[in-house]
Amino acid sequence: MVKNYPHIFEPIQIGRMTVRNRINMSAMTTLYAGSDGEVTDQLVQYYAARARGGAGMVTIEGAYINDTGLQIPCSINVSNDKYVPGLSRIANAIKDNGACAVLQLIHSGVQAWVEQSVGPSEIGRIDGKPISTEKTPRALTAREVLQYVQDFASAAKRAQMAGFDAVQVHGTHGYLIMQFLSSVTNHRIDNYGIDRNLFAVEIIQAIKKTCGPDYPVIFRLCADESLGDKLHQGGIRIEDAIETAKRLQAAGVDAFEVTGGSDDVIHLYVPSAYVLEGIEGSFVKYAKDIKAAVSVPVITGGGVETPEAAEKILAETDIDMLFMGREWIAEPDWIRKLEKGVREQIRPCVKCVECGQRIVYDAEMRCSINPLSGLEWKYLNEDDIPAARAAKKVLVIGGGVAGMEAAKTAALRGHTVRLVEKTAELGGTLNIASKPCFKYRFANLVEYYKKEMCRLGIEVLTETEADLDYVKDFAPDAVIFSTGSVETKNPIPGAENCVYADDVLTGKAETGQKVLVIGCGLVGSETAYHLARQGKDVTVYEALVPALSVGGLALFRPTGLFDQYGVKVKAHTPIVEIYPDGVLTIDQMGRKIITNADTIVSAIGRVPLDNKGFLKALREEGFYTVPIGDALGARKVTNAIHEAFHAAMSI
Repeated sequence: MVKNYPHIFEPIQIGRMTVRNRINMSAMTTLYAGSDGEVTDQLVQYYAARARGGAGMVTIEGAYINDTGLQIPCSINVSNDKYVPGLSRIANAIKDNGACAVLQLIHSGVQAWVEQSVGPSEIGRIDGKPISTEKTPRALTAREVLQYVQDFASAAKRAQMAGFDAVQVHGTHGYLIMQFLSSVTNHRIDNYGIDRNLFAVEIIQAIKKTCGPDYPVIFRLCADESLGDKLHQGGIRIEDAIETAKRLQAAGVDAFEVTGGSDDVIHLYVPSAYVLEGIEGSFVKYAKDIKAAVSVPVITGGGVETPEAAEKILAETDIDMLFMGREWIAEPDWIRKLEKGVREQIRPCVKCVECGQRIVYDAEMRCSINPLSGLEWKYLNEDDIPAARAAKKVLVIGGGVAGMEAAKTAALRGHTVRLVEKTAELGGTLNIASKPCFKYRFANLVEYYKKEMCRLGIEVLTETEADLDYVKDFAPDAVIFSTGSVETKNPIPGAENCVYADDVLTGKAETGQKVLVIGCGLVGSETAYHLARQGKDVTVYEALVPALSVGGLALFRPTGLFDQYGVKVKAHTPIVEIYPDGVLTIDQMGRKIITNADTIVSAIGRVPLDNKGFLKALREEGFYTVPIGDALGARKVTNAIHEAFHAAMSI
């Protein structure tokens, strides 16, 4: 399989560091560190797994260089020599598995999680995520700026002492160095304002002086601050980034990792499926311009997930290396599976942004589709999941994503597994969720699970409905109950006049030109966007306030995709009656309003199939039965898969 991807597997030299292939696992916050930023077993094994999985270079998430730079609680701390022994555990774990270990150095500046943040000027712009304080940031004095330069150099020295092959200096995504580089956040009138590159240049010079001229330094560079966003404009443009790159190369930078954006446009630099429709390599166009201006290696990426896309970018451009982030969370053996010739076993990232969403709310990172991510301290990989003490007969009822994950994990543990699905197709509600063109990655996930069923020899019976007699006849030792859900029947008077989102998405129900969608949760908002993409005039009504996510920002924010496609959202506006040609609503002032529409679509949620009697009967007959996924209540994919994994581990 290696011969099919010659550019991916070609070694590369970065300064004195030789990297075994052209793929870098990029730095991504996990919150796996301790409360004081100390290294934990969870951190060590998480990164070791990606090195074992074949990454050429593993870049550790941002380690804060002093106490004012904390990005978020449970980030890694590199501000004191006492953290060196712990950091050496990570470096050794990565290098012992053949990858190059790189520590990212960060100061969050005005975005820091401190009582009062600091920056180049008294300016704070945080549109994308909550921060810990509403206090206006304090501008650093010139003396403090010099101290921060030395703090970066001291942090780099600690990384070197810990055994890291290189450091990466974080100069993008709205953190302190980018704040100095940007005209939006740097309004200083001293040398650091007249020459906005000066702070970054002095940091690189100080690191080289402290660690030696041969110690590799990679700079994470912002090539465009707003990435084309219309709400936030100005700041760093590609012309500025080219000048910065030239200055930093002259100062000693050994490679650039090119990205863009700040947290004001987090939906674009941590893009969801809505933004990445058909796109792999969103920063490549910027990296090409940087590559033309410098002579050191240039790394870039942005939504790269498939080996085919990675090989194509490396083969057809001058880009030297690719970073990949979320795909390594979803599949820690990404390179190793290519080497083994089992590309079909790569678990596909669906770009749901669950990993980033949890971080925003100060919860440790986990992956929607890989329940082992973050548990590497307990199970190194799927091959190390412990075998059951005794092999058993396991019956999985329901072939949705939860049922298939449960069947897979049970089979990996040595059980004999039969999965029965009453419809003709595996996939459950994901077969509906994947219908919009921007959700095709969920169809890829269904295909992955189908192949896993075949690989593991799981007996799969479709168009087979399990009832109590069926289960008695099969006589399993355990039943995993994954019977799924259906759309909630709309209780509003006149509901017979509406159609349902499932039927709209699958094409069973046609809509007119003017469409009114009831409900602005995940299904309602995606249905609205799907219809607007077809040129429909769409309005969404929500009785409460739509719950925003990192991915959802791309839809809801001003100038976002809803604005671009003309979707109107009416929050705090309940529907009280549905007519054949419209609805009766009550606005926030209590006024009744009749709104006309050609089609009314109900998208108010899902409920479990009415199988409680079946579940009770199974238990009364003495069958060990574990309900999971939508059988318990409406679930996101992440909940369904994680419940399925742990259910199978309990047998």
